[in-house]
Amino acid sequence: MSRFVKLLTGTLAFLIFSPFLMRTSAQDLNTAIKLIKSEQFSAASSMFKTLIKQTPGDGDIYYYYGQNFLDKFFSDTLNVSFEEKADSAKVIYELGITRDPTNPINYIGLGGLSLIKKQTPMALDYFAKAMALLPSKANKSIKMAPARQAKVLIEMAGAYVTAKVRDTANVFALLRSAEKLDSKNPELFIVKGDVYFYMLNDGSKAISSYNMAQNLDPMSPEAKLRVGLLWLRARQYTNALNYYEQVVKMDSTFAPAYREMGLLLSRAGRQEEAKANFYKFLQLSRNTSARKQFVNILIDLNDYQEAITQLKEILKVDTSDNDVNRALAYSYFETQQYDKALASIRKFIANATPSKIRALDYVYYGRSLAKMKLDSLAPEQLLKAYSLDTTKTELISEAALCWTKVKKYEKARELYEKKINLNKGGAMDYYNLGKVYYSIQDYVKSDTNLAIFNSMQPEYIQGWVWHARARSNLDPDSKLGLAKPIYETILEKTQADTAKYAKERIEAYYFLAFYNFLQYNQTKDKEFAIKAVEYGARVNAIDPNDEKAEKAKQIMDVLKDKVK
Repeated sequence: MSRFVKLLTGTLAFLIFSPFLMRTSAQDLNTAIKLIKSEQFSAASSMFKTLIKQTPGDGDIYYYYGQNFLDKFFSDTLNVSFEEKADSAKVIYELGITRDPTNPINYIGLGGLSLIKKQTPMALDYFAKAMALLPSKANKSIKMAPARQAKVLIEMAGAYVTAKVRDTANVFALLRSAEKLDSKNPELFIVKGDVYFYMLNDGSKAISSYNMAQNLDPMSPEAKLRVGLLWLRARQYTNALNYYEQVVKMDSTFAPAYREMGLLLSRAGRQEEAKANFYKFLQLSRNTSARKQFVNILIDLNDYQEAITQLKEILKVDTSDNDVNRALAYSYFETQQYDKALASIRKFIANATPSKIRALDYVYYGRSLAKMKLDSLAPEQLLKAYSLDTTKTELISEAALCWTKVKKYEKARELYEKKINLNKGGAMDYYNLGKVYYSIQDYVKSDTNLAIFNSMQPEYIQGWVWHARARSNLDPDSKLGLAKPIYETILEKTQADTAKYAKERIEAYYFLAFYNFLQYNQTKDKEFAIKAVEYGARVNAIDPNDEKAEKAKQIMDVLKDKVK
């Protein structure tokens, strides 16, 4: 089985292949394998079909044809269905067994596929069937060249690497047996290096193995690219880039090297150079699938406008891929083309099978609706996203805020309280919940939640403003002065920027003027009258045209004879 090695980016893949001694023209099969390496999956598929017509009894062709389906999945796991490609590969492997029953290689294909599916007993059964077709003391009648036997064992070991099954004892046993049969096979050391690199995290032994592979096949780019990946993992970016550059000097048509250089350069902020390498990668791969992969890269780089350009090119030749609608939705949203984003994501959702829809799809759907002022429709989609990924509790808050905008306060309250009860509530959840309770006139709970918010975000002035308003409604006659200390806090906290917080200071001064006016009426204490007039004058000093200024003036007029 070809080894799929997941790259550090988590979204792209690098593929390895080990050619067998073919009964078909080795040159023709190697050409097909090279097409897969360059990620020209459609062209490779066409060539395999031709090879099968020419030599229908050669099981090796079926094996690599099956690998082509899986490698297409691994090259773009976000957009390609594993189930679909795995089913296709399985059919091809089984056909290979039927057409070439003494060839063990397609049993390895089926075993590797089972390992990927975590069906280990079934995988071991297939591997046992492959081993039964190799020469042994019990199978003395079977004739097979040692190099061929070694390649079968190497492929079996590589299947564990592809599936990320950490049975290193079994893998190393297979590789030791293979080395006894053919110690000059570079693929042997590639697989050994992969085991050290990806399973055991032993960079030193991995490099040693890759160097041995390079020595055995100096013109092969695979080992050298892997050393570059090792340096990348070690964050030795200059060394990694040097190795990538050596790869393209060795084989200027080896597309994955340009992709890796593009990824590395993008990390370094050298975006134009990164794009140039991505374009070179696309030029070499020369197919729609590669262009789709390039779109993923552009989205990773936040270059959404160029992603839209590339997606439109894809639509010129392929309108059948619904994933293009998804990518367009994301890209249109990120470029503030919300109407187009909404149309695209609706089209994607309408045509997608449930298994293809991700949480992020509903996120973009909901946010696009919100941006188009369709806040009454957005919560349903945001909550669908949350149901698919319950780690994204911020979506509960977003849905609640949408309900608030359309004055569905009870629905908003339920969501904020749900999030807080999950112990996931942040400061803004308490703030917004406090405002929701204020809107439904539950001033006790409004006061409680805003007090919590102020303790968490004491410098956010609006938290104090709404807290003061809640307190004012709990004490409508201001007899208890519940809001007084909060309004005084607002004045203290806004003193450093009185222009910015003019409205907030007017509200605070007016409340204090009114409070002291009421206290004077109750006590006839002249000090309250003096304070009331003083605070009223400050309202007028900030903005004499404010509606509260007129009310403050009325208080001052009533008290002007009391403060002489």
